Order: sequence, then structure tokens, then C-alpha cells
Amino acid sequence: MNVSIDAGQVFVDHSTKMNIVAQLILGNRQEAEDAVADVFADMANGKITLHDDNVEAVLMTCLRNRCMNILKRKTIYERVRQLARLDDNVEPPSFDKETDRVVEISRYIDTKLSPQTARIVRMHYQQRLKYREISNELGISETAVYKHLSKAIIKLKQKFNP
Repeated sequence: MNVSIDAGQVFVDHSTKMNIVAQLILGNRQEAEDAVADVFADMANGKITLHDDNVEAVLMTCLRNRCMNILKRKTIYERVRQLARLDDNVEPPSFDKETDRVVEISRYIDTKLSPQTARIVRMHYQQRLKYREISNELGISETAVYKHLSKAIIKLKQKFNP
């Protein structure tokens, strides 16, 4: 049923709960308020369509997606700092071991995998491209992309997770 929905009433009915959920996900009141405001702005701009039978479900899904996007954009440093609630004067623990491991894995990909497999691994995990996007760009089938990634993962696990 598509009945005209009063945006003001939707805000009154759902904004408090949405703020609480966003704060739980993000751990930051200001970011939570911004995320909730963005969802309501999208609703006002017509990017989100609500029906009277699914208002809360749609709003919460949009909010969750907005929060996840915010978290994805944060750096590791920001995530650690926020999760640990560190003081501004305290530095988080060194990431040298993790950085060394990432460099070692990166070198392995460059030197031990075929150039095509290495390229596909980077396209998928660094550029976050989907199998279809990679197959279109390289002119190969999605199955070939899957096989390259599968072989690479097996080799990486054997080397770094024996």
C-alpha cells in the first residue's frame, strides 16, 4: 500500500532509535547523528522510497549501509583509536609487524604468482572490483577470474598459513 508518508512524523517516530543504533555501530555520537541526517536527507531527496508497511525496515537498512560505508572509509588507526577510546595524547600500538606481513604478502604476489593472477588479485582485493568487472576489463570469463583467485588464495594460505 503506497500511502503518502509524513516525513516529519517519520523523523519523530524513528530518529531516536536510529541515533542509538548508529551510535552502537559507529561508536561516535556526532558521526551517528550525521549518518541519521544523511538517511533522512536521502528520503527527502527521493533517493529512498518508503511505504507505510516497511518504514522502519527500510530506514534501518539504509542507516546500517550508511554506517558500514563510514566504517569502510576509516583508516586502521582511526578504527583502533575509536574502539580503544584512546586519549589524544596516547599513540596506538605499532603496526610494524602487520605492515611487514602485508609487504611480505605483496612481494609474494608480485614474484611467485603469474602476472595475470597477481593483477586479478590486486584488482579484486585492492580495487574491490567484482568478478564481472574484472572479466570485462581483462576480456576473460568470470570463471577464469574465479580460478585465478582460487589458485592465488591456495598458494597464499600454503605460504603464510601452513
